[in-house]
Amino acid sequence: MPKTHHRGRKSPAISEDQVAIICPTKDQPQKVKRLLLSICKLKSLPGQVIVADGGHNLKPLVDQFTQSLNLTCLYCPEPGQVLQRNHARAYLSDDIRIVLHIDDDNTLEHDALSKLLDFWNLESNSGDDRPLAGVSFNVIDLPVVKNSFFRRLFFIGPEPEGTISISGYARPFSPAYKNKETSWLLGGSTAWSRNVVDLHPHPIDFPTGWAVCEDLIYSYNLTKVYRLMIAKNAVAYHNESYQAINFKRGIFYGLSSVIMRYYFVTQHVEFKRHAFIWMTIGIAFGHLLRACSGNKKHAGQFLGTVSALIRIVLSAFTADSSRKLAERLYYQRPK
Repeated sequence: MPKTHHRGRKSPAISEDQVAIICPTKDQPQKVKRLLLSICKLKSLPGQVIVADGGHNLKPLVDQFTQSLNLTCLYCPEPGQVLQRNHARAYLSDDIRIVLHIDDDNTLEHDALSKLLDFWNLESNSGDDRPLAGVSFNVIDLPVVKNSFFRRLFFIGPEPEGTISISGYARPFSPAYKNKETSWLLGGSTAWSRNVVDLHPHPIDFPTGWAVCEDLIYSYNLTKVYRLMIAKNAVAYHNESYQAINFKRGIFYGLSSVIMRYYFVTQHVEFKRHAFIWMTIGIAFGHLLRACSGNKKHAGQFLGTVSALIRIVLSAFTADSSRKLAERLYYQRPK
């Protein structure tokens, strides 16, 4: 059991040179360059930056930034964001106390790191008995999810923000207009306590073709003991809209999002499988409506969602676990 803070005992302040950034990536040199340029513009630079390269082709690009950053490019032996991050953590310096997981399609505002550390140091000494495990940046260009009767009917309403519905739907919390505690954290723009990531390995120890729900699967497990929070003044950008997804990739995204969320739901008794199935039917219906207007991405996601539901139902007869369904996804990804 991890130690908790005692009231009246202050945690020593964490500085930028005790922060490391890990960026898992594969075959995205322009995105990595954009991220590294944003890191170079930070008011105070992090103590360490690690690019965990799954494509084995980024070292020439990374070498352009080694004069400005304490930067390492690691060629990772195993594929997938989670396994690449795990590989990179073995190379963290001993004095690192906070680890930032930043995806290659994110960038940071020039004062994002200093604002996050101000928030972290304040909250670490708030007097709460639960240690602070992680803090998400406020990703302000994410689309705002509007509430509706349809969403409420299928357990995918966006309120209360940052919580998880009975169906396993993770309600968004960015863009955020205030600091608040959450039930989960973003995978690609979050700061984690070094102690927490050392003590709590990610449950996903197999390759994934798309790391959907990995943040939910990891972060929710921690809420029984730790606090998770969003810092509204620590601004980041996602930079991607995923509007250009083709039909074939849409199928895989629809399949993966349902199977991975099913894997999450089956790990916790507080989430209900019947509610998950009902939610997924509603999501499939939403994709179908958009597909009828000629949207190939949503046509693919509709087929992928229906395929996932069929696999889940059949698994009851084949005794396949939700983990087995999740493990197979990597081998079904589009080439």
